Amino acid sequence: MKAFLKKYKNIKYLLIFLLIYMIGFLLLEKRMSTRTIMTSSLIDQYIPFNEYFVIPYLLWFAFIAFGFVYFIFIDQEGFQRTAFYLFTGMMISLLIYLIFPNGQDLRVELNNENVFQILVGFIYSIDSPTNVCPSIHVYNSLMMSISLMKSQKMKEHHMLCIFIIVLTFFICASTVLIKQHAFVDMIAAIVLALIIYGIGKKKWSY
Repeated sequence: MKAFLKKYKNIKYLLIFLLIYMIGFLLLEKRMSTRTIMTSSLIDQYIPFNEYFVIPYLLWFAFIAFGFVYFIFIDQEGFQRTAFYLFTGMMISLLIYLIFPNGQDLRVELNNENVFQILVGFIYSIDSPTNVCPSIHVYNSLMMSISLMKSQKMKEHHMLCIFIIVLTFFICASTVLIKQHAFVDMIAAIVLALIIYGIGKKKWSY
């Protein structure tokens, strides 16, 4: 085990960060605030609810896991870039949640007519509609996709690259289509991603 962890030392860094992040996130989730900023807007009224998009929403977990497995075991040189992208944005998001507590009131009433609505209901039950702006789902999807596209080894697999781009689009769209996030949550995540990417360009030559 020691030899394995020595060879793949990035596993340790990932686990340490996830522990710190989850503690911070859970503490913020338990905090109640009378100054919660509601992120829903007029635009959200024109975005329909679509329970089928719960599938790409859930695929986010597999996508992020795949990305880290790839950078830990296959492209170790790209792990530092990926960690900078995701860890920095996630910690900034926690800071935003701390300073500007926010939430949304867009969730729909579900009748559990099919398995997709049941899955949406499950997500609603385990993830509160608070600490939503910027959307971690959108931010991590964008930054993981960008980091994978920067990997020289990944560039050799054109069809996989296309699949990743398409999946990223559907994951981002799913956040507003299952009413887990407001439109501004997605936009804020995109802006944050652009800022972190711009900083990364100065750190790594692309």
